Amino acid sequence: MVDRAGGQSTSPVGRYGVALAQALAATAPRGVEVAPFASAADAEQRERVAALLPGLEVAFAKVPPRELREAWLHSFTTARFDGILHATSLLAPLRSREGTPVQSVVTVHRLPAATAPAGRRERWERRALRRAVRLADGIVVPTHAHAAALEELHDVGDRVRVVAGGPPRWATPPADAEARRAHLGLPGEYLVAWTSPGALADAQRLVDVVASGAMPNVPVVVLGPVAFGDTTIAELAVAAGLRPARLRMLGDVADADAAAVVQGATSAIQLDPDPGFAAEVLGALALGTPVVHPASEALQEIAAEATLAVQLAGDASDADRLAHGLAQVLEHEPMRERLALLGQDRARAFDWSTTATQLWHLHAEL
Repeated sequence: MVDRAGGQSTSPVGRYGVALAQALAATAPRGVEVAPFASAADAEQRERVAALLPGLEVAFAKVPPRELREAWLHSFTTARFDGILHATSLLAPLRSREGTPVQSVVTVHRLPAATAPAGRRERWERRALRRAVRLADGIVVPTHAHAAALEELHDVGDRVRVVAGGPPRWATPPADAEARRAHLGLPGEYLVAWTSPGALADAQRLVDVVASGAMPNVPVVVLGPVAFGDTTIAELAVAAGLRPARLRMLGDVADADAAAVVQGATSAIQLDPDPGFAAEVLGALALGTPVVHPASEALQEIAAEATLAVQLAGDASDADRLAHGLAQVLEHEPMRERLALLGQDRARAFDWSTTATQLWHLHAEL
């Protein structure tokens, strides 16, 4: 089940699903066929998904994403699935585990926070997680920290498996990286940050950090969506009193351009303390770019001291704390060099082939 792939700006969940589908197909045991399935999409989206998964025949539901989520939440489906069902998110047509030939595994990228706003997606995720706990044969999470948090919330027995993801597709530096940065008009020194579809809170946090008095006077290049409903990052920046030169919004760029941008950055900042499988962080580490992020058990488990983790207080001082962390990295070249070496070494521990092999072993055990 490939979820949230093929949009104009693919979410981290969508990128994970696409990369995993490719890796599962490349490592499939003899006699096993990998057949991706996605929610209904228009012709343009279908073309994008097909381009992302060359050589794989993707089947599409007749129901759009929002309706499919609700239908599967209530066991309504006209599609037939036999054998092994591996969902790359919580979106899965789960059935009772008793007397069914279908083996089902779901993936939890992050646990819905108890204090999160009760929006439509948050409500769906909480209900889908409860359903997965009841019906899924296996539950995959990115870190042991996620596994422990899940076990505190639900009685999951021995069905949880910790299987890390791999780096993003753009984590290989292009030969013409310098020319690409020049073509994009990037300055000699800059920071890089990422946004995700629908993550308005992270965009606001980024603007708050850049507007902090502790923030160095270095531009921040933003990769990813720049609009969140009726709100844009540019509007947030104006409201915060930022000069236009402080934020450079590039939007969604080609993989080679993304690699060139991240590789050339003095430092990267990850705003979300729980980015799930943390592909962007792994990509920056692989390219030797020091990463600053909020301290969290999950991120620190992935990074293993190869990043600068900033302890937040959960109040208005958080933006200043993150800005101060960035200032530390910018001002101390020995720190940057140490983090770059540690990051590249740590990134070698993650690859999609290993991820897929571990998941095939999980299905064999089940």
